[in-house]
Amino acid sequence: MLIKTEISKIQLQAKYVGITYVITTIIGLINNFIVKSGVYNPQTLLESEFQFRAAQMLDIVMFLLVMWMALSLYLVTKSVNKNLAKLAFIFRFGETIIGFVVVLFTLIPMVVLKSTKANIFSDVESNWWVTMFFDIGNLGWDIHFILMGIGATIFLYLLTFSSYIPKWLGYWGVFTYISMVFCFGLRLLLPNFPENLMLLMAPGALFELVFGIWFLTKGVNVQGVSENRN
Repeated sequence: MLIKTEISKIQLQAKYVGITYVITTIIGLINNFIVKSGVYNPQTLLESEFQFRAAQMLDIVMFLLVMWMALSLYLVTKSVNKNLAKLAFIFRFGETIIGFVVVLFTLIPMVVLKSTKANIFSDVESNWWVTMFFDIGNLGWDIHFILMGIGATIFLYLLTFSSYIPKWLGYWGVFTYISMVFCFGLRLLLPNFPENLMLLMAPGALFELVFGIWFLTKGVNVQGVSENRN
């Protein structure tokens, strides 16, 4: 059985999971629907340079919070199955590394366009380079979401299997993240990916917000759970 001090530590980490989930979800929604809107355009990027830089900074803040989230999820679930919790942490940590690389590739077009302004590249050359780096960044996002989906699915399995969270919340989360792996995996695999399949992920942002609020207000049910340090 988990002793009282360990239960208190797990509940504290659960609060951290809740805080980071809520904040990253809000940052993601604001960034994708407001800050990033219209800035990924070679013709207008330099005119909205501050907005473009702000979008990348918000992504960096989000990835830093995901690192904290992944560590807290590991500390919450390691008493259920340490090896699986470690595997999930590795996937989610890898997700953040890919995320930072994506931000780097996304910032390169700004350098290219400034070089064009200094007559180092022609307009045609700069548009080609900018488009290429944006396309590379989009591929990076696909890989990022695949790693995220795998790691989060493992964490949700551990949380659901241990009855740390209600079954309905766990199953919702597993469906959310498996559909994420499925959709972004197909985007990499199929040249003509049917974009309407992305509707499978529509409940995803809502789940993450509900999941974060649940952890923040309810914590996890660790009473009576036996330790299994594999």
